[in-house]
Amino acid sequence: MTLKVVQIQSKMTKPTLAEVISRLESVFNNFTIRGEDKLNVVLTSVSFCIWNLQKIVGDDEKMMLMLDEVLDQYVDLPDDETYVELIKPDND
Repeated sequence: MTLKVVQIQSKMTKPTLAEVISRLESVFNNFTIRGEDKLNVVLTSVSFCIWNLQKIVGDDEKMMLMLDEVLDQYVDLPDDETYVELIKPDND
């Protein structure tokens, strides 16, 4: 009997956003079942994602604007303020 090596990467399709969300939910639920607090898992994931975003983008200002757009979908803030402005230290 001979074995045939199949390149599985060529057979895989691009993941959908629904698949990404489903997999993240599975990770969160699995770690919660195993005894970790879900808040810790989520915060660790957010931290890891921000670190990866910083590596991918390479520009802190651009990264902060991207994060600002994401946060804007979930948190109400006056129209004349951004999260970037809230994080930057005052030079006064």
